[in-house]
Amino acid sequence: MKLTVDFSALFRAVAPLNYAVDDFEIASQTTELDSVAKDLAIGQVLGGDIQLEDIDGSQGILNYDGHQVMLYIPDQYQKIVEVLHNGQQGRKVHVAECSTLESMRNSGRFSRYDVISRMDGLFPVFGIDPTTNRETSGEARLNVCKNCLKILNYRGFEVIPWVEKNAIVSQFDFEAFFETYSSFFKSLPEASETQTKAADYTPDWSAISSRYRRELDYHCEHCGVYLKDYTRLLHVHHINGNKTDNRRENLRGLCADCHKKQPHHGHLHVSRDDALTINTLRREQHKFDVFDYDRLQAFSDTALEGLNRKCRHYNLPTPDLGVMVKCSQKLVSIDLAWPRRKVAVLINPEDQPLLQATGWTVFTLGAAMKQFELFQNKVR
Repeated sequence: MKLTVDFSALFRAVAPLNYAVDDFEIASQTTELDSVAKDLAIGQVLGGDIQLEDIDGSQGILNYDGHQVMLYIPDQYQKIVEVLHNGQQGRKVHVAECSTLESMRNSGRFSRYDVISRMDGLFPVFGIDPTTNRETSGEARLNVCKNCLKILNYRGFEVIPWVEKNAIVSQFDFEAFFETYSSFFKSLPEASETQTKAADYTPDWSAISSRYRRELDYHCEHCGVYLKDYTRLLHVHHINGNKTDNRRENLRGLCADCHKKQPHHGHLHVSRDDALTINTLRREQHKFDVFDYDRLQAFSDTALEGLNRKCRHYNLPTPDLGVMVKCSQKLVSIDLAWPRRKVAVLINPEDQPLLQATGWTVFTLGAAMKQFELFQNKVR
Protein backbone atom coordinates (compact mmCIF):
# COMPACT_ATOMS: atom_id res chain seq x y z
CA MET A 1 0.00 0.00 0.00
CA LYS A 2 1.04 3.64 -0.32
CA LEU A 3 0.68 6.01 2.64
CA THR A 4 0.77 9.79 2.21
CA VAL A 5 1.44 11.72 5.43
CA ASP A 6 0.80 15.41 6.14
CA PHE A 7 4.01 16.85 7.63
CA SER A 8 2.92 20.49 7.57
CA ALA A 9 3.29 20.81 11.33
CA LEU A 10 6.82 19.48 11.11
CA PHE A 11 7.66 21.94 8.32
CA ARG A 12 6.46 24.86 10.45
CA ALA A 13 8.47 23.62 13.43
CA VAL A 14 11.77 23.45 11.55
CA ALA A 15 11.25 26.65 9.55
CA PRO A 16 13.12 28.83 12.11
CA LEU A 17 16.17 26.57 11.65
CA ASN A 18 16.35 27.49 7.95
CA TYR A 19 16.15 23.87 6.89
CA ALA A 20 14.66 23.02 3.52
CA VAL A 21 12.23 20.13 3.80
CA ASP A 22 10.51 18.73 0.73
CA ASP A 23 7.27 16.80 0.58
CA PHE A 24 7.81 13.08 0.58
CA GLU A 25 5.87 9.85 0.67
CA ILE A 26 6.40 6.65 2.59
CA ALA A 27 5.71 3.45 0.72
CA SER A 28 4.93 0.34 2.70
CA GLN A 29 4.21 -3.21 1.70
CA THR A 30 2.34 -5.41 4.13
CA THR A 31 2.56 -9.19 3.89
CA GLU A 32 1.82 -12.13 6.13
CA LEU A 33 5.50 -12.17 7.09
CA ASP A 34 5.01 -8.86 8.92
CA SER A 35 2.87 -10.61 11.51
CA VAL A 36 5.35 -13.47 11.72
CA ALA A 37 8.17 -11.01 12.36
CA LYS A 38 6.12 -9.35 15.08
CA ASP A 39 5.51 -12.72 16.74
CA LEU A 40 9.22 -13.45 16.60
CA ALA A 41 10.03 -10.09 18.18
CA ILE A 42 7.82 -10.66 21.21
CA GLY A 43 9.26 -14.12 21.72
CA GLN A 44 6.34 -16.42 21.02
CA VAL A 45 7.01 -20.06 20.26
CA LEU A 46 6.35 -20.51 16.55
CA GLY A 47 6.90 -24.21 15.99
CA GLY A 48 3.38 -24.49 14.58
CA ASP A 49 3.78 -21.53 12.22
CA ILE A 50 7.31 -22.02 10.88
CA GLN A 51 8.59 -25.23 9.37
CA LEU A 52 11.89 -26.37 10.85
CA GLU A 53 13.32 -26.92 7.38
CA ASP A 54 12.87 -23.18 6.74
CA ILE A 55 15.39 -22.30 9.43
CA ASP A 56 18.60 -21.21 7.73
CA GLY A 57 21.87 -22.17 9.38
CA SER A 58 24.09 -21.97 6.30
CA GLN A 59 25.88 -18.90 7.61
CA GLY A 60 26.42 -20.47 11.01
CA ILE A 61 23.98 -18.27 12.89
CA LEU A 62 20.35 -19.44 12.85
CA ASN A 63 17.75 -17.22 11.22
CA TYR A 64 14.33 -17.32 9.62
CA ASP A 65 13.69 -14.96 6.72
CA GLY A 66 16.21 -12.52 8.10
CA HIS A 67 14.99 -12.66 11.71
CA GLN A 68 16.90 -14.02 14.68
CA VAL A 69 15.67 -17.38 15.98
CA MET A 70 16.77 -20.16 18.30
CA LEU A 71 15.96 -23.87 18.52
CA TYR A 72 15.34 -25.80 21.72
CA ILE A 73 13.52 -28.89 22.95
CA PRO A 74 10.67 -27.86 25.28
CA ASP A 75 9.92 -31.41 26.47
CA GLN A 76 12.15 -32.03 29.50
CA TYR A 77 10.52 -35.39 30.28
CA GLN A 78 10.90 -36.49 33.93
CA LYS A 79 13.52 -33.83 34.65
CA ILE A 80 10.93 -31.04 34.44
CA VAL A 81 10.80 -30.26 38.19
CA GLU A 82 14.60 -30.16 38.38
CA VAL A 83 14.80 -27.98 35.26
CA LEU A 84 12.20 -25.52 36.53
CA HIS A 85 14.25 -25.18 39.70
CA ASN A 86 17.60 -24.96 37.88
CA GLY A 87 17.51 -24.34 34.13
CA GLN A 88 21.15 -25.32 33.78
CA GLN A 89 20.02 -28.93 34.11
CA GLY A 90 17.78 -28.64 31.06
CA ARG A 91 18.33 -29.22 27.36
CA LYS A 92 20.44 -26.54 25.70
CA VAL A 93 19.34 -23.73 23.42
CA HIS A 94 20.85 -23.61 19.92
CA VAL A 95 21.81 -20.34 18.23
CA ALA A 96 23.98 -21.76 15.42
CA GLU A 97 24.18 -24.74 13.07
CA CYS A 98 26.38 -26.82 15.36
CA SER A 99 27.39 -30.49 15.43
CA THR A 100 24.51 -31.31 17.80
CA LEU A 101 21.89 -29.99 15.37
CA GLU A 102 23.55 -31.79 12.47
CA SER A 103 23.43 -35.03 14.45
CA MET A 104 19.76 -34.50 15.30
CA ARG A 105 18.96 -33.84 11.63
CA ASN A 106 20.82 -36.95 10.48
CA SER A 107 19.20 -39.19 13.10
CA GLY A 108 15.65 -38.05 12.31
CA ARG A 109 15.16 -36.38 15.69
CA PHE A 110 15.18 -32.77 14.48
CA SER A 111 11.38 -32.50 14.75
CA ARG A 112 11.68 -32.42 18.54
CA TYR A 113 12.81 -28.80 18.37
CA ASP A 114 10.67 -25.70 18.60
CA VAL A 115 11.50 -22.32 17.10
CA ILE A 116 11.65 -19.30 19.38
CA SER A 117 13.08 -15.79 19.38
CA ARG A 118 12.77 -14.88 23.03
CA MET A 119 15.65 -12.76 24.26
CA ASP A 120 15.17 -12.74 28.04
CA GLY A 121 16.71 -16.19 28.51
CA LEU A 122 13.45 -17.80 29.69
CA PHE A 123 11.99 -20.68 27.68
CA PRO A 124 8.60 -22.46 27.98
CA VAL A 125 9.17 -26.07 29.03
CA PHE A 126 7.04 -29.01 30.07
CA GLY A 127 7.39 -32.62 31.22
CA ILE A 128 6.05 -35.28 33.55
CA ASP A 129 6.56 -34.85 37.29
CA PRO A 130 7.87 -38.28 38.37
CA THR A 131 6.36 -37.85 41.83
CA THR A 132 2.78 -37.06 40.79
CA ASN A 133 2.96 -38.51 37.24
CA ARG A 134 1.25 -35.35 36.02
CA GLU A 135 2.29 -33.01 33.23
CA THR A 136 4.04 -29.93 34.58
CA SER A 137 4.98 -26.79 32.69
CA GLY A 138 6.59 -23.42 33.26
CA GLU A 139 9.52 -21.28 32.18
CA ALA A 140 13.18 -22.10 32.73
CA ARG A 141 16.40 -20.16 32.21
CA LEU A 142 18.11 -22.62 29.88
CA ASN A 143 21.78 -22.50 28.97
CA VAL A 144 23.11 -21.90 25.47
CA CYS A 145 24.73 -24.84 23.65
CA LYS A 146 28.53 -24.86 23.95
CA ASN A 147 28.91 -26.45 20.52
CA CYS A 148 27.13 -23.44 19.02
CA LEU A 149 29.56 -21.05 20.70
CA LYS A 150 32.46 -23.19 19.54
CA ILE A 151 31.47 -23.24 15.86
CA LEU A 152 31.14 -19.45 15.94
CA ASN A 153 34.22 -18.99 18.14
CA TYR A 154 32.08 -16.55 20.10
CA ARG A 155 34.43 -14.42 22.24
CA GLY A 156 37.23 -16.85 21.41
CA PHE A 157 35.25 -19.78 22.82
CA GLU A 158 37.11 -22.41 20.79
CA VAL A 159 40.54 -21.71 22.29
CA ILE A 160 39.99 -20.20 25.75
CA PRO A 161 40.35 -22.27 28.98
CA TRP A 162 37.36 -24.21 30.33
CA VAL A 163 36.98 -21.83 33.25
CA GLU A 164 36.44 -18.93 30.86
CA LYS A 165 34.12 -21.01 28.69
CA ASN A 166 31.93 -21.83 31.66
CA ALA A 167 31.84 -18.16 32.63
CA ILE A 168 30.63 -17.18 29.14
CA VAL A 169 27.88 -19.81 29.30
CA SER A 170 26.74 -18.93 32.82
CA GLN A 171 26.66 -15.20 32.02
CA PHE A 172 25.31 -15.59 28.48
CA ASP A 173 23.01 -12.81 27.29
CA PHE A 174 20.89 -13.83 24.29
CA GLU A 175 20.07 -10.26 23.37
CA ALA A 176 23.72 -9.20 23.42
CA PHE A 177 24.61 -12.27 21.36
CA PHE A 178 22.19 -11.43 18.56
CA GLU A 179 23.26 -7.78 18.62
CA THR A 180 26.81 -8.99 17.91
CA TYR A 181 25.52 -10.73 14.77
CA SER A 182 23.05 -7.99 13.79
CA SER A 183 24.46 -7.84 10.23
CA PHE A 184 22.69 -11.11 9.50
CA PHE A 185 19.25 -9.74 10.34
CA LYS A 186 16.69 -7.28 9.06
CA SER A 187 16.11 -5.96 12.56
CA LEU A 188 17.21 -6.44 16.14
CA PRO A 189 15.16 -8.02 18.92
CA GLU A 190 12.64 -5.72 20.51
CA ALA A 191 14.33 -3.40 23.00
CA SER A 192 13.84 -4.00 26.69
CA GLU A 193 11.80 -1.54 28.75
CA THR A 194 15.00 -0.13 30.27
CA GLN A 195 16.51 0.48 26.85
CA THR A 196 13.31 2.05 25.56
CA LYS A 197 13.20 4.52 28.44
CA ALA A 198 16.89 5.29 28.04
CA ALA A 199 16.27 6.27 24.41
CA ASP A 200 14.24 9.38 25.34
CA TYR A 201 15.88 12.55 24.03
CA THR A 202 15.03 16.18 24.77
CA PRO A 203 12.68 17.94 22.30
CA ASP A 204 15.51 20.12 20.96
CA TRP A 205 17.88 17.17 20.42
CA SER A 206 17.63 17.23 16.63
CA ALA A 207 18.81 20.85 16.46
CA ILE A 208 21.60 20.25 19.03
CA SER A 209 22.82 17.19 17.17
CA SER A 210 22.79 18.92 13.78
CA ARG A 211 24.70 21.93 15.09
CA TYR A 212 27.31 19.75 16.80
CA ARG A 213 27.93 17.69 13.67
CA ARG A 214 28.33 20.83 11.57
CA GLU A 215 30.89 22.18 14.04
CA LEU A 216 32.89 18.94 13.61
CA ASP A 217 32.70 19.36 9.83
CA TYR A 218 31.27 15.85 9.83
CA HIS A 219 34.36 14.06 11.13
CA CYS A 220 34.11 11.13 13.57
CA GLU A 221 35.93 12.08 16.77
CA HIS A 222 37.09 8.49 17.30
CA CYS A 223 38.27 7.07 13.96
CA GLY A 224 38.46 10.38 12.07
CA VAL A 225 36.43 9.29 9.03
CA TYR A 226 35.00 12.22 7.04
CA LEU A 227 31.25 11.87 6.39
CA LYS A 228 30.21 15.12 4.70
CA ASP A 229 28.54 13.15 1.89
CA TYR A 230 27.01 10.65 4.34
CA THR A 231 25.86 12.89 7.19
CA ARG A 232 23.27 10.36 8.42
CA LEU A 233 26.17 8.05 9.33
CA LEU A 234 27.56 10.59 11.82
CA HIS A 235 25.83 10.36 15.20
CA VAL A 236 26.16 12.38 18.37
CA HIS A 237 26.88 10.22 21.41
CA HIS A 238 26.10 11.02 25.06
CA ILE A 239 29.24 10.01 26.93
CA ASN A 240 27.58 9.39 30.30
CA GLY A 241 24.60 7.61 28.72
CA ASN A 242 22.11 10.25 29.88
CA LYS A 243 20.17 11.31 26.77
CA THR A 244 18.94 14.46 28.47
CA ASP A 245 22.41 15.73 29.40
CA ASN A 246 23.25 17.84 26.36
CA ARG A 247 26.21 19.71 27.84
CA ARG A 248 28.93 20.05 25.23
CA GLU A 249 31.43 18.15 27.38
CA ASN A 250 29.01 15.20 27.42
CA LEU A 251 28.75 15.00 23.62
CA ARG A 252 30.94 13.26 21.10
CA GLY A 253 30.49 12.94 17.35
CA LEU A 254 30.89 9.32 16.26
CA CYS A 255 30.32 7.48 13.01
CA ALA A 256 27.57 4.87 13.27
CA ASP A 257 30.12 2.04 13.57
CA CYS A 258 32.08 3.67 16.41
CA HIS A 259 28.80 4.65 18.10
CA LYS A 260 27.47 1.09 18.04
CA LYS A 261 30.63 -0.18 19.70
CA GLN A 262 30.35 2.12 22.70
CA PRO A 263 29.45 0.46 26.03
CA HIS A 264 25.72 -0.34 26.32
CA HIS A 265 25.06 0.65 22.70
CA GLY A 266 24.82 -2.83 21.18
CA HIS A 267 21.10 -2.36 20.51
CA LEU A 268 21.96 0.38 18.03
CA HIS A 269 21.35 -1.34 14.70
CA VAL A 270 23.90 -0.54 11.98
CA SER A 271 23.24 -2.33 8.72
CA ARG A 272 25.95 -4.28 6.96
CA ASP A 273 25.76 -1.87 4.00
CA ASP A 274 26.35 1.13 6.27
CA ALA A 275 29.27 -0.59 8.02
CA LEU A 276 30.81 -1.42 4.65
CA THR A 277 30.35 2.17 3.47
CA ILE A 278 32.14 3.51 6.55
CA ASN A 279 35.05 1.10 6.09
CA THR A 280 35.33 1.96 2.39
CA LEU A 281 35.57 5.64 3.32
CA ARG A 282 38.12 4.89 6.04
CA ARG A 283 40.22 3.04 3.49
CA GLU A 284 39.94 5.81 0.87
CA GLN A 285 40.88 8.38 3.53
CA HIS A 286 44.00 6.37 4.52
CA LYS A 287 42.75 5.42 7.99
CA PHE A 288 43.94 1.86 7.32
CA ASP A 289 47.43 2.63 6.03
CA VAL A 290 48.85 1.12 9.25
CA PHE A 291 46.82 -1.99 10.03
CA ASP A 292 47.04 -4.93 12.42
CA TYR A 293 44.69 -7.30 14.25
CA ASP A 294 43.97 -4.79 17.01
CA ARG A 295 42.69 -2.27 14.46
CA LEU A 296 40.87 -5.05 12.63
CA GLN A 297 38.92 -5.91 15.77
CA ALA A 298 38.20 -2.24 16.40
CA PHE A 299 36.84 -1.45 12.95
CA SER A 300 35.43 -4.67 11.48
CA ASP A 301 31.82 -5.81 11.76
CA THR A 302 31.19 -7.37 15.18
CA ALA A 303 29.82 -10.48 13.44
CA LEU A 304 33.36 -11.15 12.18
CA GLU A 305 34.89 -11.22 15.66
CA GLY A 306 34.97 -15.02 15.95
CA LEU A 307 36.71 -15.46 12.61
CA ASN A 308 39.12 -12.59 13.32
CA ARG A 309 40.11 -14.16 16.64
CA LYS A 310 40.67 -17.51 14.97
CA CYS A 311 42.78 -16.00 12.18
CA ARG A 312 44.88 -14.20 14.77
CA HIS A 313 45.29 -17.35 16.86
CA TYR A 314 46.65 -19.24 13.85
CA ASN A 315 48.89 -16.35 12.79
CA LEU A 316 47.20 -15.81 9.44
CA PRO A 317 47.97 -12.62 7.48
CA THR A 318 45.83 -9.70 8.62
CA PRO A 319 42.92 -9.16 6.21
CA ASP A 320 41.96 -5.78 4.74
CA LEU A 321 38.77 -3.84 5.35
CA GLY A 322 36.98 -1.51 2.96
CA VAL A 323 38.05 -3.35 -0.20
CA MET A 324 35.80 -2.97 -3.24
CA VAL A 325 36.12 -4.98 -6.47
CA LYS A 326 34.57 -4.09 -9.81
CA CYS A 327 32.64 -7.08 -11.13
CA SER A 328 31.08 -6.45 -14.55
CA GLN A 329 29.12 -3.24 -14.02
CA LYS A 330 28.87 -3.55 -10.23
CA LEU A 331 31.18 -2.60 -7.39
CA VAL A 332 31.23 -5.35 -4.78
CA SER A 333 32.13 -4.54 -1.16
CA ILE A 334 34.00 -7.26 0.72
CA ASP A 335 33.71 -7.78 4.47
CA LEU A 336 37.20 -9.29 4.84
CA ALA A 337 39.70 -9.43 1.98
CA TRP A 338 43.14 -10.87 1.34
CA PRO A 339 43.75 -9.08 -2.01
CA ARG A 340 47.11 -10.69 -2.79
CA ARG A 341 45.56 -14.12 -2.47
CA LYS A 342 42.25 -12.95 -3.95
CA VAL A 343 40.39 -14.49 -1.01
CA ALA A 344 37.22 -12.88 0.32
CA VAL A 345 34.81 -13.47 3.20
CA LEU A 346 31.23 -12.26 2.80
CA ILE A 347 28.54 -11.99 5.45
CA ASN A 348 25.90 -11.77 2.72
CA PRO A 349 26.62 -14.34 -0.02
CA GLU A 350 24.57 -12.50 -2.65
CA ASP A 351 27.67 -11.23 -4.48
CA GLN A 352 29.61 -14.50 -4.22
CA PRO A 353 29.07 -15.53 -7.91
CA LEU A 354 30.20 -12.11 -9.18
CA LEU A 355 33.44 -12.25 -7.23
CA GLN A 356 34.12 -15.84 -8.19
CA ALA A 357 33.70 -14.93 -11.85
CA THR A 358 36.60 -12.48 -11.50
CA GLY A 359 38.92 -15.10 -10.03
CA TRP A 360 38.34 -14.60 -6.31
CA THR A 361 38.00 -17.49 -3.87
CA VAL A 362 34.95 -16.59 -1.80
CA PHE A 363 33.88 -17.97 1.57
CA THR A 364 30.71 -17.10 3.39
CA LEU A 365 31.35 -16.42 7.07
CA GLY A 366 29.75 -19.73 8.01
CA ALA A 367 31.85 -21.67 5.48
CA ALA A 368 35.07 -20.01 6.63
CA MET A 369 34.39 -21.15 10.19
CA LYS A 370 33.25 -24.69 9.31
CA GLN A 371 35.95 -25.30 6.69
CA PHE A 372 38.70 -23.44 8.48
CA GLU A 373 41.52 -25.75 7.40
CA LEU A 374 40.67 -25.20 3.73
CA PHE A 375 40.18 -21.49 4.38
CA GLN A 376 43.54 -20.97 6.07
CA ASN A 377 45.34 -22.85 3.28
CA LYS A 378 43.85 -20.40 0.78
CA VAL A 379 44.82 -17.37 2.87
CA ARG A 380 48.42 -18.33 3.71
